[in-house]
Amino acid sequence: MQRGYFKMAWSDITQSPHWVTRILLLALLSFIPVFGWIVIAGYLWGWARDMAWGVHAPLPERIFENADGTLYSRGFFAAVIAVVCAVVMSVLQSAGGLISSGSFAGSAFVWGDIHSIYQTVAPLGLVSGLLSLFSFAVLCAVSFIVTLFKWVGTMRMSIYGRLSAGFQVSRIWAMMRHDFKGILRILGMWLIVSFVVGVAIALAISVVIFAGILCVSFFANMGASASDASFLLIVAAAMILILVALAIALLAAFLGVLACALAIRAVGHWTCQFDVANWRGQDDPMPFELKGAQTKG
Repeated sequence: MQRGYFKMAWSDITQSPHWVTRILLLALLSFIPVFGWIVIAGYLWGWARDMAWGVHAPLPERIFENADGTLYSRGFFAAVIAVVCAVVMSVLQSAGGLISSGSFAGSAFVWGDIHSIYQTVAPLGLVSGLLSLFSFAVLCAVSFIVTLFKWVGTMRMSIYGRLSAGFQVSRIWAMMRHDFKGILRILGMWLIVSFVVGVAIALAISVVIFAGILCVSFFANMGASASDASFLLIVAAAMILILVALAIALLAAFLGVLACALAIRAVGHWTCQFDVANWRGQDDPMPFELKGAQTKG
């Protein structure tokens, strides 16, 4: 098992020529609905696929380069896998919400009279709270597993070029089980990076909102005495706030794409250990499974 997948991914990105420009262009693409994210997914997962094959190459110079003819199909298939995983999580969250919310009402209804209901409010409230906490913990764990399945499934889809390869649960689980600590470490680092990015963006947005409130209060206090010069000052302040807000939006997109690139490239490094060059059909056993079978035999 290799170590430092996220560290290697960071090194790959930062050592690529003009990597800031590449990530910035991808960030600008992220503002284009659907198409932009299809291109981003096709670009990043194609780069990760090369790493899975053992090809150590920097970030591709051209984002829209489609030499193998699979950039857009790969991005579209990655989007399909992501949507399916999101639907699965939405269904599970709805089911968990129904279970936790129905625990109190259903149990109270069984008692059949007001006096009994009042007598059981306190314990049922405690049980409902514990059940809600348990449901939340289970949903968090399931969401992590679904995310890992999405990553590994998308990696398999990118390697085989077929959407069906991304939904082979048994094949995906076999890979995850072989090095669960490695893929879990990638998830942990991705969560930490995402949290830090989220906090930084939230602080920046808070500063802009606070500055906007101060400006509004200041100009409101000027009242009817506002002159033409004051009006121009208001317009200038508004323009500055708009520009700052746009800059923060671009920074958020940049950091978000960078976090995605790190995670996806790290998954490529993680997949490299499975000797992709010797893979056969998508339904066939992988090299590590064949070695395991020979060892047992």
